[in-house]
Parts: sequence; C-alpha cells; structure tokens
Amino acid sequence: MTIRWATKTVAVIGAAILTSGCGGMTDNPYNFGDEEIAAAAESLSGRPTLAVTERHVTDALVRISEAVGALAPDVQWRWHRERSQGGGCPGPYAYTEGKSVTTRALLSDNPIRDDDWPAVLAAVREVAADAGMDRLDVHVDEPGRHDVTFAGGDGNRITFGTYKAASLRGVTGCRHP
Repeated sequence: MTIRWATKTVAVIGAAILTSGCGGMTDNPYNFGDEEIAAAAESLSGRPTLAVTERHVTDALVRISEAVGALAPDVQWRWHRERSQGGGCPGPYAYTEGKSVTTRALLSDNPIRDDDWPAVLAAVREVAADAGMDRLDVHVDEPGRHDVTFAGGDGNRITFGTYKAASLRGVTGCRHP
C-alpha cells in the first residue's frame, strides 16, 4: 500500500509540474535565445564603459544631495556603505560580459519633512531627468514616508527615500567593465 501511495503521489506531482508550465522550457521568461543574447551584447558596445557610467550616476547623486540640502537644510548627507560591483544585469544581459555597480549610499540621520517633500521631489526629479533617469516609480507616498526610484532607458537608476532617515543610492545599467 505504501508503494502504491508513493507512486500515485509522484504521478500527481509530475502532472502538476507539466500542466503548470514549470517543467516547460519554451515558455520560461528567463530563457533567451542566441539572437537576444547577441543583441544585448552588441548594445553594450554602444554604451559608455562601466567606470564612466558609475561616475555619471555618482555625479547625479552628489547634485541631488546638494539640491536636497538647499531645500531641506536639516538633511545632512554622509557617505555610507561601500559600493558593490558584479551582477545586476537583467534579462539577456545576464548572459553577456556586462557588469553593474551599486554606488555607495548617501544617508542623512534626519528625514525630509513632509512640508519639504514636494519641492525636494521636484528638484530631485529635475536632476535625475538631466542625468537621463526620467521615469519616476513611486513605491511609497504617505505622510512621513516616501520611497521613489528614478530610472532611465539605459538601465541606470537612483533610489531616493525618507522615513526615519533619508537615503539616496544609485545603480548603473549593465556595461562593459
């Protein structure tokens, strides 16, 4: 009886895998064809190097910190954590030689006041757009707590938020090292 139960269990699990699509390779959104990977690798050739892109994103962070400081003087930024290099390349770029950098973070122990947030957000948006990150994704927008990401079509992005502190960090898009 135990063998029969085990056989039925394996059959049911196998059927579930096959019908759920988990066992299929062709419908998996993480599988990329040779053409897609080649196109991703080729697109990296037309972009600035990882070092140049990291300087560009870090410069945007510094300009943002200055703009925030001018509008919310209680916010005192300091560099926090180390930069990290490695992964971060999504989709077919994950199969290329491309790398990404997460910059050091800028952190303020003082949060941005709600009264200052609209003007600060507008200033940050202007600097981010000037740096090519013109898409705004709002993750949280409630009194005392704000969390947004600015992103560009080239994969660069900046996360910015405030709650009990204020933080600012950048991530480069996928680039040749």
